[in-house]
Amino acid sequence: MPTILVVYNAKDLKTADDYEQYLKKKKVAFLRSKPYIDSYESYRIDKVLAPSVLDAKNPPSEPPYQFIAKCEVNNLEDFAKDAQTPEMMAFAEEYSAYIDPNGPLNVFTIGHKVEP
Repeated sequence: MPTILVVYNAKDLKTADDYEQYLKKKKVAFLRSKPYIDSYESYRIDKVLAPSVLDAKNPPSEPPYQFIAKCEVNNLEDFAKDAQTPEMMAFAEEYSAYIDPNGPLNVFTIGHKVEP
Protein backbone atom coordinates (compact mmCIF):
# COMPACT_ATOMS: atom_id res chain seq x y z
CA MET A 1 0.00 0.00 0.00
CA PRO A 2 1.42 3.42 -0.89
CA THR A 3 2.26 5.56 2.11
CA ILE A 4 2.63 9.33 1.96
CA LEU A 5 5.11 10.73 4.48
CA VAL A 6 5.32 14.45 5.09
CA VAL A 7 7.78 16.43 7.20
CA TYR A 8 7.17 20.11 7.81
CA ASN A 9 7.51 23.12 10.08
CA ALA A 10 5.05 25.71 11.26
CA LYS A 11 5.71 29.41 10.71
CA ASP A 12 6.69 29.92 14.36
CA LEU A 13 6.21 28.39 17.81
CA LYS A 14 2.82 30.01 18.48
CA THR A 15 1.64 28.88 15.08
CA ALA A 16 2.88 25.36 15.86
CA ASP A 17 0.74 25.33 19.01
CA ASP A 18 -2.26 26.60 17.05
CA TYR A 19 -1.61 24.05 14.30
CA GLU A 20 -1.54 21.23 16.83
CA GLN A 21 -5.02 22.28 17.96
CA TYR A 22 -6.16 22.47 14.33
CA LEU A 23 -4.89 18.92 13.78
CA LYS A 24 -6.87 17.67 16.78
CA LYS A 25 -10.05 19.56 15.95
CA LYS A 26 -10.22 19.27 12.16
CA LYS A 27 -7.44 17.99 9.93
CA VAL A 28 -7.02 14.45 11.27
CA ALA A 29 -10.78 13.70 11.24
CA PHE A 30 -11.23 15.30 7.82
CA LEU A 31 -8.51 13.21 6.20
CA ARG A 32 -9.59 10.02 7.94
CA SER A 33 -13.08 10.52 6.47
CA LYS A 34 -11.78 10.17 2.91
CA PRO A 35 -12.54 6.73 1.39
CA TYR A 36 -9.13 6.51 -0.32
CA ILE A 37 -7.26 6.96 2.98
CA ASP A 38 -6.90 3.85 5.13
CA SER A 39 -5.05 5.60 7.94
CA TYR A 40 -3.75 9.06 8.78
CA GLU A 41 -1.48 9.88 11.71
CA SER A 42 0.22 13.13 12.59
CA TYR A 43 3.07 13.60 15.07
CA ARG A 44 4.53 16.69 16.68
CA ILE A 45 8.24 16.27 17.33
CA ASP A 46 9.23 17.20 20.89
CA LYS A 47 13.00 16.92 20.89
CA VAL A 48 16.09 15.25 19.48
CA LEU A 49 16.61 11.94 21.26
CA ALA A 50 20.03 10.96 19.91
CA PRO A 51 21.98 10.84 16.64
CA SER A 52 20.94 8.00 14.38
CA VAL A 53 24.54 6.95 13.69
CA LEU A 54 27.32 6.14 16.12
CA ASP A 55 29.95 8.56 14.86
CA ALA A 56 27.75 11.59 14.13
CA LYS A 57 29.60 14.85 13.68
CA ASN A 58 27.72 17.87 15.08
CA PRO A 59 24.34 16.25 15.77
CA PRO A 60 21.52 18.82 15.94
CA SER A 61 20.35 19.96 19.35
CA GLU A 62 16.92 20.91 17.97
CA PRO A 63 14.76 18.79 15.66
CA PRO A 64 15.04 19.84 12.01
CA TYR A 65 11.25 19.65 11.66
CA GLN A 66 8.24 20.05 13.96
CA PHE A 67 5.68 17.69 12.43
CA ILE A 68 5.54 14.38 10.60
CA ALA A 69 2.43 12.95 8.96
CA LYS A 70 1.87 9.42 7.73
CA CYS A 71 -1.01 8.69 5.36
CA GLU A 72 -1.75 5.23 3.97
CA VAL A 73 -3.58 5.56 0.66
CA ASN A 74 -5.51 2.72 -0.94
CA ASN A 75 -6.10 4.52 -4.26
CA LEU A 76 -3.57 7.09 -5.49
CA GLU A 77 -5.70 7.93 -8.53
CA ASP A 78 -8.66 8.92 -6.33
CA PHE A 79 -6.30 10.82 -4.03
CA ALA A 80 -4.93 12.82 -6.98
CA LYS A 81 -8.42 13.51 -8.40
CA ASP A 82 -9.77 14.67 -5.05
CA ALA A 83 -6.75 16.95 -4.54
CA GLN A 84 -8.05 19.04 -7.47
CA THR A 85 -11.58 19.54 -6.10
CA PRO A 86 -12.69 22.89 -4.67
CA GLU A 87 -13.18 21.26 -1.24
CA MET A 88 -9.62 19.93 -1.09
CA MET A 89 -8.13 23.11 -2.56
CA ALA A 90 -9.86 25.13 0.18
CA PHE A 91 -8.65 22.62 2.78
CA ALA A 92 -5.06 22.88 1.51
CA GLU A 93 -5.24 26.66 1.65
CA GLU A 94 -6.61 26.48 5.21
CA TYR A 95 -3.88 24.24 6.64
CA SER A 96 -1.15 25.94 4.59
CA ALA A 97 -1.77 29.12 6.58
CA TYR A 98 0.02 27.42 9.50
CA ILE A 99 3.01 26.06 7.56
CA ASP A 100 6.33 27.80 6.86
CA PRO A 101 6.26 28.27 3.07
CA ASN A 102 10.06 28.62 2.94
CA GLY A 103 10.83 25.52 4.96
CA PRO A 104 13.29 23.28 3.09
CA LEU A 105 11.74 20.19 4.66
CA ASN A 106 8.12 20.90 3.75
CA VAL A 107 7.81 18.03 1.32
CA PHE A 108 5.43 15.20 0.46
CA THR A 109 7.12 11.87 -0.21
CA ILE A 110 5.72 8.49 -1.10
CA GLY A 111 7.14 5.17 -0.01
CA HIS A 112 6.37 1.68 1.16
CA LYS A 113 6.92 -0.31 4.32
CA VAL A 114 10.05 -2.45 4.32
CA GLU A 115 9.43 -5.80 5.97
CA PRO A 116 11.27 -9.11 6.04
